[in-house]
Amino acid sequence: MNVGIVIRKDCQRCANVAERVVSILPPDWKCFYDREVSRFLDVESSDFSKITLDLMISIGGDGTVLRALQMNSAPVIGINMGSLGFLSEVEIGNVESSIYSLIRGDYKIEKTLKLKVAINGEELPECTNEVVVHTRKIAKIRKFEVFVGDNFYQRVNADGIIVATPIGSTSYSYSAGGPVIFPTLDAMTVSFIAPFRAGGRSLVIPNDQVIKIYLLGTDQDSLVIIDGQKEYRVDVGDEISVSVSKNRAKFITFQRSFYDKVREKLLGNVVD
Repeated sequence: MNVGIVIRKDCQRCANVAERVVSILPPDWKCFYDREVSRFLDVESSDFSKITLDLMISIGGDGTVLRALQMNSAPVIGINMGSLGFLSEVEIGNVESSIYSLIRGDYKIEKTLKLKVAINGEELPECTNEVVVHTRKIAKIRKFEVFVGDNFYQRVNADGIIVATPIGSTSYSYSAGGPVIFPTLDAMTVSFIAPFRAGGRSLVIPNDQVIKIYLLGTDQDSLVIIDGQKEYRVDVGDEISVSVSKNRAKFITFQRSFYDKVREKLLGNVVD
């Protein structure tokens, strides 16, 4: 079993947890480490894109999970060292019991939708949560034009646009007022960040459509941000296209339902 270990950047506590996790894993499970781990522990880092991994263990927050998924296509299990940790299956108090369940194979793998993103036809890394088109300058509203397939949808003035997957609908898109979409649905949601008019409402789009976004006017320089990890500059005349990928993100889970996660993480464990 080849296991990739990924930790949050600049996190000594995460490295300590990684060391404990590795000590529990069977001796015949071979561990590979990202460069952040090697900064704190006496281990050699590896390029995950060149290794066939059976699973990845992410120790940090949701950003660390997303970074791991950018590095390799193996299933990932997240240990939450952050605040929300919606993508992280394991809380810090359950690390040992969860790793033992992992060793026993007492888990399942859930596959969730990923997005393909291109600027002027040039493909960018795929994303698991969302792609954001956002102004580069603080307090500078931008003019966007949105098409779904060949159909014009809307022009809107806003700080930005979020196109999210179902699993990403619980993240930035949710904060912007977008709907929560059940993760097994093959659909995308488009939400607007601080739209100037009330007409900038969220839209749920089926997986067979291509969303195209254009910047209108002049001096509209903006950023395309993939899963909060990678940034690309765009301006007037550029076409940003977003569609559903044939690939899927894979998460290791211990049977906890999506509704439990929404209630615990987003609604503050509200009960009647």
